[in-house]
Formats: sequence, C-alpha cells, structure tokens
Amino acid sequence: MAEIQRRWTINGDFVGFKQTGVARYAREVTVALDALVREADPLTANLRLLMVAPREPQGLNLTHIRVRVVPEFNKPRLPQVWAQAQLPRFVEGGLLSFCNLAPVWKQRHIVCIHDLHTFLMPESYGAGFRLAHRLILPALGRTAFRITTVSSLSKSHLVEHKIAPPEKIAVTYNGADHARRWDASRSLLPLGPRPFVICLGQRQKYKNIELVWRIAPALDALGLDVYVAGDLDKAAIASFGLQTPENVRLLGRISDNDLAAALQTARCLLFPSRIEGFGLPVVEAMIHGCPVVASTSPCLPEIAGDAALYADPDDAEGWAAQVAKLHSSEALRADMARKGASQAERYSWREIARTYLRLMAEADAPGR
Repeated sequence: MAEIQRRWTINGDFVGFKQTGVARYAREVTVALDALVREADPLTANLRLLMVAPREPQGLNLTHIRVRVVPEFNKPRLPQVWAQAQLPRFVEGGLLSFCNLAPVWKQRHIVCIHDLHTFLMPESYGAGFRLAHRLILPALGRTAFRITTVSSLSKSHLVEHKIAPPEKIAVTYNGADHARRWDASRSLLPLGPRPFVICLGQRQKYKNIELVWRIAPALDALGLDVYVAGDLDKAAIASFGLQTPENVRLLGRISDNDLAAALQTARCLLFPSRIEGFGLPVVEAMIHGCPVVASTSPCLPEIAGDAALYADPDDAEGWAAQVAKLHSSEALRADMARKGASQAERYSWREIARTYLRLMAEADAPGR
C-alpha cells in the first residue's frame, strides 16, 4: 500500500522584502529545502513542497519546490492582507512561515519568530508595525504547531512574554555558509589608501550606530578610517546630534560581493547593537576572515563565543581600546580570524532545513 504523500506550503511573502536578515533566513532555508528534496534526503520521503508567493521569486532558482504566484490585492493594499486573507486559500497541507508575521488561523503551521524587538525596543519601530506584532505574535504562539526562533535568548523572550511555552519552541539559529558564495574578486567597491574598520549602518535605535560616530575620532588618531555600509540617511545621522567625522565614509547599500571585499580587507567589523535575535553580520564577517568587535549585549556572546572581542555598548573608550589591540597586532587578528572561521562552521542552512523537516515529520505523525 502506497504511503500517503505529505504536503506542505512555504509562505513566500519574503520574496518582496528588502534583503534584511529575516528575508535572508527565509530565502536560504527555502533553497536548502529545495536541495534536500533534490538529493532525496530521507527526511523528504513522500514530501511535496509548494511555495505560494505574492510575486515571482527572483534569484532562488528552485528546481524541486513548485512556485504558485498569488498576486497581492491592489485594493485594499494594506499590511497583512495577503498573508492573512489571500495566502490561506492556497495552502496545501501544512504551512511553513519564516518571517515573524503569518496567518493566525492555521494550526498545522511552523512559524519562525526571530525576536521580540518590537516588545523590547519599541522606539525603533512605527506604531502600526508594533501593533501588528503585539496582536499577531501571541495568536501564532497559541495556534501554530511549533514556533522556531534564532537563539536561546530569543526563545527566553518568547517564553517570558508568554508568546509560547518553552516546549513548543525550537531554536534553529541562522546559517553562515551563504557568505561563501560572495565573490570579492567581482567587487567594484573602491577602497581608500588608509586601513579601515567596517560597520553596518541601520536606522533603528537599538543598532546603536551612534557609538561609531563617538569613537571615530579615536580611530582617526590610530590612522583608521570607518566604512559604514547600509541604509543610513541624513535624518538618522542628524538624530545623533554629532558631526560626521572626516574619517567616516558612508558607502550606502552595497552588494554582497562588495561587502566580501571590505570584510576581507578591514581590520575588523564593529557590531555595537544593544540587542539582536542572532546578529547575522557577525558570522558573515567570520566567513571572510574578518575579526569582530561586538557588543556585550545579548545575544552576541551566545552566537560568537570566544571568536570575537567585546565591549559594552555604551563604553566608547572600551570599543576604541579593542580596535587598537587588533590594529596593532597582526598575530591577534590572525588568531581571531582562525577562531571566527571555526565558530562560523557551527551555523549551516542545510542543518536548519533538516530541523524544519523533522518538525514537519512530527506534525505529520499518525494520530496527530
């Protein structure tokens, strides 16, 4: 007697998102699932995967996951209309959702809630965004079969805020291996003559990019420039109440290949966030041999372990001192690069995809 085919649908809302860490997670897990189906991994036995998306996905190159495009309503074009009202009509079997907000009425559902920043750092988000999270996340915690998240810290927050009980939450972490595909030889980023450190500039207050402006003069005295990559506009910079030092170079949004070139050349990556769900740029830097100076704030010590140097997010002198140590010691930089490469090996998209396959098998088990 033939076994019953198991059917699961991937929530493809992420195909229209900016390339944030959340969108990266969704894309890489989807690609890894596709590869495991293609390779006939035992966990994919009798499994049929479909992705339903609001538009045609670009760059995924899926071969064994079928894609169905369900265009988003033009009117009303409101947040969550596609996910809550349109997507559920086209779900085959169970549902995988990778990007926090998802349909609340589906029970055979595995949802990744990356963090609770909207609860913990509300000043970093708009009122509508905060409200959606406060309404939808607890509902998902009640209705979904399983919740996944990206660190033990995030799991503890989900439990403390009563989003879901601990036995319902699985920690997957993020992968790092996608950064191996970045090709520094294809970069068009012009690098200046002086040595430099690099950081990623983002607008949210919890990212604490203001600290980089505070330590830039001290780094200038060491002969270092500061490259800031990312979507950081003039209004955000003006909110620091500080003049932009001459050694700070704003790169804007750059390609992955450009970032690889910068990481391979930089003295270190600065990552001063006050809180993170995972901190993906830290392990991306490690893949490219770039030492990391990270905040002592959670969950960065959990993710980076002894493969990074640390400083308090408000201790400007401490940050400058850690950079000075790296700048002055080639041996220390080499040691941190070696530790970083080993630490990054722990984070694999294929293993994360296998975690989802195991959870799907649990949901499909007879008697459930």
